[in-house]
Amino acid sequence: MSLTRNFNNLIETITRYSYKLNNYSEESFQLKKHPDVWSPAEVYAHITTANRITVKGMKKALNGEATEDSSSLSFQARVIFFTGQIPAGRKAPEVIVKRTPQINSIAEAKNILDELESELNEIWEKRYSWSKTQKLRHPALGMLNNKQWIKFMLIHSKHHLRQLDRIRDLKSS
Repeated sequence: MSLTRNFNNLIETITRYSYKLNNYSEESFQLKKHPDVWSPAEVYAHITTANRITVKGMKKALNGEATEDSSSLSFQARVIFFTGQIPAGRKAPEVIVKRTPQINSIAEAKNILDELESELNEIWEKRYSWSKTQKLRHPALGMLNNKQWIKFMLIHSKHHLRQLDRIRDLKSS
């Protein structure tokens, strides 16, 4: 899939998160249906935090402040990029968990999604200046350049959209 198509699909996916907010009451948005399952609010907090941290890193790469690296993708990254799926049972990296704030309302989630979309569009406007060798480390996948980060954000965002559907279908315990 081309970079433009991946980016457009990422923006469409972020828009789907916004539309899904209409399906929740404030109570159901915060509800943990099982102790081992995130609430919808926690999913939104995770995906917006992970993507916003990524965009911040992409800006560093754009400014030549990332790691210069010409290595190819790790095996794990190749598998995820080829399949478009994140393996089941993966846990959020600790660096993301520590930096993920609580989202207290649907309105707050909507505002964060709007900010994320704006940040993505801002970095996208500079895509012709992206370097293939300025890379940032993903905790599990290794070094990724900005083009690869767009693809990963798309795969990761879709993964958590499916998670929201699984949460919706769970019976409360």
